[in-house]
Amino acid sequence: MPNRGAARLLVLMIVAGLLSVAVPATAQEPVPRPVLNLDFPDPAVVVTPGGGLVAYATGDRVPHAWSRAADGPWRRGPGLLTHKPSWSRAGGVWAVDVARVRGRWLLYYATPVRGMGEHGRCIGVARSTSARGPFRPVGSAPLVCPSYARTPLAQDPMLPRDRTLPRAGVIDPSWFRDADGATYLLYKTDRIPSSVRLVPLTRDGQSVKPAATSVELFRSTGVVENPVLTRRPEGYVMLASEGDWTRCGYRTRWLRSASLLDWTAADGGMLLDKDSTGLCGPGGADLVEDRRGRVLAFFHGWTCRGTTQPCAGSGKWDHKLRQRGRRAMYAARLGWVDGVPQVTGWLRAR
Repeated sequence: MPNRGAARLLVLMIVAGLLSVAVPATAQEPVPRPVLNLDFPDPAVVVTPGGGLVAYATGDRVPHAWSRAADGPWRRGPGLLTHKPSWSRAGGVWAVDVARVRGRWLLYYATPVRGMGEHGRCIGVARSTSARGPFRPVGSAPLVCPSYARTPLAQDPMLPRDRTLPRAGVIDPSWFRDADGATYLLYKTDRIPSSVRLVPLTRDGQSVKPAATSVELFRSTGVVENPVLTRRPEGYVMLASEGDWTRCGYRTRWLRSASLLDWTAADGGMLLDKDSTGLCGPGGADLVEDRRGRVLAFFHGWTCRGTTQPCAGSGKWDHKLRQRGRRAMYAARLGWVDGVPQVTGWLRAR
């Protein structure tokens, strides 16, 4: 997509943030408690055919947790990725997404590669017959990776090279199925300026659609990451995290567009932030519809000193070892007003 709309979208995001008045969902109740008070950043959550839930987190080989109900109790388990692909190098796997496609469970993940500095990552896909793995990498090349990385040429090499973006790779994959059955992969180009891109996938979700190329949906001068997309009668709604994930100011914004491929006229507002929730850094959100038909948002926020209380204060919580900060998993119930998501309540750990 041309970048002509990037500035317009950024202005809309800023104006929406200034004009929207966040009404705390917790105004008449205590600060929400996590449903899993362990370090579990960037949760991706799925509902299994039996009605239980499985959640996946950033970490070595993709740690997971499972529960029979959204409010728990949740039990944490080991990493589910059997091994790194041959094109990867050592390092943790960042924010993943999992989807059930044609009877298989697919895990989209971002893993370090050579040629893009210490943290440069590219996106691969792994598959399993079970939501709880094990997941085995698919193919001998990345699914998405800039052409300048030292890997086999990816199916989506983001050609031609955009020199206005940093050479930091791609992260935060997110699978999406449209009303016509077409499937896509949403992802972020790392560092700033941030951009969110979309590439069509084959129906089995394991490859980029032949001859397809990714398009840029929008760009921001700041950090915008962890995109997740859903479709409502009023249009497409995207949730995305903003800011520094190490601080309490990290937050989750919503954007809404009438078109999947053109977000130049998108409107937006704040869904989760410190002021409206009382939480520290609510971000990394994922959406899921549970067996009761409720739309839930799972996300992480910082808790400190081994308690369920949010960290309080300023600074980078990953650097404050004495505070024992960790990104716990929370869950909120969402309602929709004219296609706009709103928090209507909180799930609390059993």
